[in-house]
Amino acid sequence: MKTRNTITVKNKVYPYTLERTTSGTVKMTAKAAKINQEFLVEDISGVILDLPNLITAEQDHAKNHSDVIRFRVSGVDKAKIEKKAIAQGYSSVSGYLRDLALQ
Repeated sequence: MKTRNTITVKNKVYPYTLERTTSGTVKMTAKAAKINQEFLVEDISGVILDLPNLITAEQDHAKNHSDVIRFRVSGVDKAKIEKKAIAQGYSSVSGYLRDLALQ
């Protein structure tokens, strides 16, 4: 069963969904906070309570990271980079490459 809800942050309404999975966890999707993952049932209330902070933090992050760097790679190299980013726990290649370049 999927439940659709909203939360208001700074007078703006943001939607999120909760869906119970077959494994007994709850999948939460909140695009404004860039959340799309499963949580234990007992953790959902804490995540919902923290959702305004997560949304605000994501907005602040987006403001601070507005410049774009682009470069071309082969399909093989792209796959290797994506695999390394995932293996090191990154949810995006951008974050992986940013951290790697700024070390």
